[in-house]
Amino acid sequence: MIHLSNKTVMIIMKIKLLKFVRTLYTNRVRISLILVLCIGGPWVLSELMSKPSIETANANIDQKASPRISNLVAVRTQKSISKPFQSELLLQGRTAASRFVNLKAEISGKIVEVLAKEGDFVRAGTAILKIAVNDRAVRVEQAKASLNQRRLQVDAARKLAKESFGTQVRLAEAEAQFSQAKVNLLRFNIDLENTIIKAPFDGIFNSKTKDLGAFLNAGDIVGTIVDLSPIKIVVEVSEKDIGSLKTGMPGSIKLSDGSSYNGTVNYVASLSDNSTRTFRVELVVPNDSANILAGLAAQVNLPAEEIKAHQIPPSSLTLSDDGRIGVKIVSVLKTISFRPVKILNDGVSGTWVSGLEDEVDIVVVGQGYVNTGQLVTTVDVSEKGSKNTINTDANL
Repeated sequence: MIHLSNKTVMIIMKIKLLKFVRTLYTNRVRISLILVLCIGGPWVLSELMSKPSIETANANIDQKASPRISNLVAVRTQKSISKPFQSELLLQGRTAASRFVNLKAEISGKIVEVLAKEGDFVRAGTAILKIAVNDRAVRVEQAKASLNQRRLQVDAARKLAKESFGTQVRLAEAEAQFSQAKVNLLRFNIDLENTIIKAPFDGIFNSKTKDLGAFLNAGDIVGTIVDLSPIKIVVEVSEKDIGSLKTGMPGSIKLSDGSSYNGTVNYVASLSDNSTRTFRVELVVPNDSANILAGLAAQVNLPAEEIKAHQIPPSSLTLSDDGRIGVKIVSVLKTISFRPVKILNDGVSGTWVSGLEDEVDIVVVGQGYVNTGQLVTTVDVSEKGSKNTINTDANL
């Protein structure tokens, strides 16, 4: 998608208006000629048949034999030679958090304390809220006592087995009970730790879904944390353009608020979306202060392949009869041809277009008054050093 400058847009609108006026004028002339022929045609025909003019016949013969060059339309041309042009992909996308997670309760219980407010920046491991401990601390102490008891039993069983007063079966039973006691202590400790819900990474506590006093079941969502550093910009790229993109490529980003940033491509999808047939591409931009928010519209410029293109005055653009944008050029035989072009970039110094031969003579003034195939005379303005200062309203 190419964004045209206001100047280029106005020129194209003027071209369309000129074509409409010329069409209207041509239709009026045709109607007038028909009326004249209907009214005076019989009289003129009778005069011509009764008084043939030898001078007129001779003039017609002379005109066919040697056309009057002085009657040809003069146009101003500019010689244009193609140059290497770094084409760009202009894409629309949105900013997105680099990480996003829903905080969930892993145990059931009542919320007894909320330690973070929505919008707070929290570090990894920071407590967000607390769930009632209830008897979980007691279970931990009981598990510790049971573990100590099982450890003593194992020690005694090993001593008896060594002195041949005990059997290996009793030793195995004691060791199994000791292992189970360790598992119970670990499980009760985890339950106790889960009474405090913590931030898994540095980010913003974006939303809170449960308030103080609410009862939670295991799996309930209590809030969300987003990481905006770095911020991601996500775009969708068509299959014809995806081949030119690689990770590590630079890109420029302009957000909906007018701010601009430089980013780097860090992900190019290897599989297209089934519904859109486009490929997901992600860029990253440093955002330590979290000034760039997630969900903003973004315009992304990515470098594409280098091609040959022409930089021409925007005033030289014209429209064909079927509405295509292009330019009119003059051949070596001094005849007019129309060439459709693709606008690559539109700037103050000129408009970059593709679709032309390496070297062409472009009509820069008068293209609206000549048609394809018409013989013309030319004035090459590029020889006068006026390549970038052409007056589009000049009289030919």
